[in-house]
Amino acid sequence: MKKILLFLPLILLLAVVLFLVMQLKSSDNIPPSENWQGKPFPEFMARSLLDANATLHKESLPKEPFILNVWASWCTWCIKEFPILLSMQQQGVKIVGLTYVDRPDDAKQALQRWGNPFLFVIDDAQHNVLNQTLNISSAPTSYLIDKNGVIRYQQKGYNPHFEQDFMPRLNQLKAEQ
Repeated sequence: MKKILLFLPLILLLAVVLFLVMQLKSSDNIPPSENWQGKPFPEFMARSLLDANATLHKESLPKEPFILNVWASWCTWCIKEFPILLSMQQQGVKIVGLTYVDRPDDAKQALQRWGNPFLFVIDDAQHNVLNQTLNISSAPTSYLIDKNGVIRYQQKGYNPHFEQDFMPRLNQLKAEQ
């Protein structure tokens, strides 16, 4: 009986580790963002990351279908997504960036290192109002927004098929014009 009691802490530790590993492997455990599909993009006022003199607001957004991509310089999944975004930009897709819990200097350096797929980048670091309003809890997160400023599709997390998922939806929105 004493031998079994000696192994009890090890068994409990293995059970906890197994539980945590299972939690990490489940995609259902990504915290939910608020579902913004069908809702107008919220009003905001924030600095431009790349133009210190510019203040951005909802009226600054493109008046045609576009993608808003939430990213951070420290986010490994965002780094993996950048080549996809750059490819889409080369195809004429309008993409607006929104920094997520990032220092402006780090975000600027990341754009220099990885390339810049964005028309402009909303720097929400100072007040974090837009990220809080959208209830963003992780990066990358992307939104497809129509010409009227209504969010038509949203995706949370890295998707290696991002372009294949977004392009048909984007082309459908462009055809509605």
